[in-house]
Amino acid sequence: MRRLAVVVPFFNEEKRIVPLLEGFLSFRERFLQRGVCPFLVGVDDGSRDRSWLLFKEGLRERGVPAVALRLLRNFGKEAALSTALREVEADLYVFLDADLQTPLEMVFPLLEALDREGVEVAAAVKEREPYGLLRRLGTRSFFKLLELFGVKELEEGASDFLLITRRVRDRFLELPEKQFVFRSLIRWLGFPETRIPFSPGRVEGSRFSYSKLFHLGIRTLVTFSHVLRVNFFLAVFYWTISLIYAGVILYNKVTHRIVTGLASTLLLMLLSFGLLFFMIALLGEVVTILFEEVKNRPLSLIAERESHKMEGLGS
Repeated sequence: MRRLAVVVPFFNEEKRIVPLLEGFLSFRERFLQRGVCPFLVGVDDGSRDRSWLLFKEGLRERGVPAVALRLLRNFGKEAALSTALREVEADLYVFLDADLQTPLEMVFPLLEALDREGVEVAAAVKEREPYGLLRRLGTRSFFKLLELFGVKELEEGASDFLLITRRVRDRFLELPEKQFVFRSLIRWLGFPETRIPFSPGRVEGSRFSYSKLFHLGIRTLVTFSHVLRVNFFLAVFYWTISLIYAGVILYNKVTHRIVTGLASTLLLMLLSFGLLFFMIALLGEVVTILFEEVKNRPLSLIAERESHKMEGLGS
């Protein structure tokens, strides 16, 4: 039987731990009938509530085959997913959200597509965003911006809801970088891929705030595009406007039509400083990511590791 690691990172999700475990058990028999032996890989990303205790108790009470990993502090979802891949051996890996937006029953179509088409990656693509109008507009604008910068590793509807083979996992772990976007880096590897549409559930209390989404977007732009090239185009545009404006000033001087005024001077200064600060901000984001890479600190630190009912499965 092929071993399927169902990887679920969680952070302060104590209300959803029990539904997660019960949902996994309810579908486990269907996996076994298809020649796939699933086990749960729970990664507690430094929760400050009772998520870790409830997860361990639930594993013991329900006899769930699982590997439980607790990180020393909150390192972020990307680090949690990478840690699971590094620490757990399996033939297949699928990544789910603890908030239950990614339905477990969708794993079956992904598995069928993976076997039927002989690919290495099966990706679940969201048909719609389960959020409000403002966030949907922001998401759509962000993907238009990615398209403008030529970023092909992330497209609208993409998510971390992926089913990958052991071969993809091994290649992923060979990559040395620490600052990355998981779904984009998996696609960057270039393995054959198939996509299955799905409708995510609407869950209140998303752990991804606008601030986190903003930083995720910046990281995507910086790590998967040559975003600093925008400075060159902005400089060319600004030089062109400046030359035109200088020509107008000289013409007015020669023809004795010179017009003095505070408004035009302030407008020019505001545009100049605005562009300069924007360019400096882009440089700062790039330098920050380079600084994190150069420090070469571990992506995460594990505080606890437990295995439950893993005899004969391997861990």
